[in-house]
Amino acid sequence: MQLNLFLVSVLNGVLYGAFLLLTSLGVSLVFGLGRVVNFAHGALYALGGYALVAVMKGAGLPFWLALIAGPLLVVPVAIAIERTTIFPIRNRPEIYTLLVTFGLTFILLGAIEIIWGTGTTLVTQPALLSGSVDILGISYPIYRLFAAGVSLLVSGGVFAFILLTPIGLQIRAVTDDAEMAEALGIKTRWLLTLVFGAAAGLAGFAGALGTPIFAVNPEMGSGILIDSFLAVILGGLGNLPGSAAGALIVALTKSVGGSFIAEWSIALLFAVVALALIFRPTGIFGRGRVA
Repeated sequence: MQLNLFLVSVLNGVLYGAFLLLTSLGVSLVFGLGRVVNFAHGALYALGGYALVAVMKGAGLPFWLALIAGPLLVVPVAIAIERTTIFPIRNRPEIYTLLVTFGLTFILLGAIEIIWGTGTTLVTQPALLSGSVDILGISYPIYRLFAAGVSLLVSGGVFAFILLTPIGLQIRAVTDDAEMAEALGIKTRWLLTLVFGAAAGLAGFAGALGTPIFAVNPEMGSGILIDSFLAVILGGLGNLPGSAAGALIVALTKSVGGSFIAEWSIALLFAVVALALIFRPTGIFGRGRVA
């Protein structure tokens, strides 16, 4: 019985880690390029879930098309937010963008509640992926496995884009040395805007993909926002491979710990992060920023 509980906890942890990877990559990219601590990332995650619901109900699109169209609607909203509120204060200390995005969170959540209300909306999983499969004697929902696989596939695409494309090369150059990159002719400000919008798209996609699992409500992004920041801290600020490892550690700690020591699981997670900050402030792979 304990073994089954452990296996289910690990599977749930891997699933949540895949979702967390999508959101933490966005947090890490935005901070790595522009030193922007984006507290509005969780609200954009929630907006992705509501966008999917709106597209399905308003336009009558099936889940599969809404899963693509919904997150795409989040991108222009994020770009507009970045250009009007964050772009003008790019060269100021990080505390300015932190406070601005913190305020934006409440504005976005207020707009969500005005448009869609404060209740919880349930989204039915596609019939094609309903049911469950047997994994080591455990019955596990097919859609959860699908969602985890898609999340990892999209995350892999992000890594490939950063490593193999000219724009990815520019992103890495700005992350390493923004002043030198700008001196070499890279348009850093527009690149930062583009990455901010893409990061919001990743968060929105994660929110939309998770709607049949986690349901949709205005506060759905608060928990994953905190976990995303913890994952980025563990992995090293601005370091994408570290964020991937951090996301898995956070997810497994919460899932497995929550199953066996529920009242201490959060304390355990923060203890792990605290120890990492003390003994490994530059992240798991020692390549993150500390200032």
